[in-house]
Amino acid sequence: MKKEDIAIVAHDTILNFPKRIEEPAILFLPKQRFSKYLNLMQLQKHLEKTPCFMAKMKGGNVIYFCKEIVTTLTKDLDAKEKKQFIEAITLHELLHIYNHLHVFTGEDAMHSEQLVEKELKIFYPSHYKLLQQFREAA
Repeated sequence: MKKEDIAIVAHDTILNFPKRIEEPAILFLPKQRFSKYLNLMQLQKHLEKTPCFMAKMKGGNVIYFCKEIVTTLTKDLDAKEKKQFIEAITLHELLHIYNHLHVFTGEDAMHSEQLVEKELKIFYPSHYKLLQQFREAA
C-alpha cells in the first residue's frame, strides 16, 4: 500500500470515530527508525507484527505508521480487507487515546492493551476479528 492510501483511510477513520478526542497527527517512519522508537518505549516489541503505535507528545498525540510493515502484513489481503486492516489498527490506537491511560511500566502497557482489545471486540467486532487473525499467526 502507498503511504497516501494508508493516510486517507486513517484520516477517514479518525473523522468517523464516535468518541470525543483531540485529533491525532499521522506520521510515517521508515522501518529502522520505527524500530528505534519502539525500543525507546522500553516495551517488549514484535516489530514485524507492529504496524503502528501511538505516542503522547508535547504538541498532542501522534499515530506513527510504518508503511513497510503495513505492506508486509497486508500483502495477502484483498483491497477491502486492506482498508479494514488500516481502519482496525487506527481504531486500536484511537481507543488508547480515548482511554487516556498513563503508561509507565510494562504492566501498565499490558493493562492498556487488554482494555483496548476488550473495547475493540465490543464496539468493532469485525475489525477485532481481522486483527485476531494476525495475532493467531504470530
